[in-house]
Amino acid sequence: MKNILIINRKGGVGKTLVADELAFALDVKNVPYCFYDLDGQGGTLHEPVEMDNADISIIDTPGSLQGEMGEWVKDADVVIVPMRPSVTDMPATETTIDLVKRNAPDTPIVYVVNGTNRFKATKEFMEFFKEEHKDEPIYCLPQSEAFVQSRLANQSVVAYNPRLPAALATSVLTHGVWKILKLKF
Repeated sequence: MKNILIINRKGGVGKTLVADELAFALDVKNVPYCFYDLDGQGGTLHEPVEMDNADISIIDTPGSLQGEMGEWVKDADVVIVPMRPSVTDMPATETTIDLVKRNAPDTPIVYVVNGTNRFKATKEFMEFFKEEHKDEPIYCLPQSEAFVQSRLANQSVVAYNPRLPAALATSVLTHGVWKILKLKF
């Protein structure tokens, strides 16, 4: 089974959003998967599930440092680190990245910068982050009301309106994760 771990010790960065969007993408393709919500705050649109014959597991983690995180990382086939484009969030995010690289140095890391926009602060953050992580995949999810509206409708942003920039960026992210895992649907 391929394990997708979505982790950042910083809360409010989009871990649950990414977990749900990956699960929605698998739902559309009728791919059986396991979904684990380790974040006691709730908020996922998907219920925890263990499907028969699942080849993929999606693991949404809490937004705080947990003693088990090192073990979770070791079991992952890909680690997704969502973050906001904010320098104030970087200390917690860098602690998470260090934990991943220390515990699973050969595991691919995917960075998701959630809430990007056209303003100077975001542009400067992206320049800084891309320079620091130039050899690793970085995906951007735009700041968009479509994420809120689609969640209220209990559906993927891609199903909600596939032509919106938020939907297109989400599709690029999910396809990028499938490619890293060498999954073909």
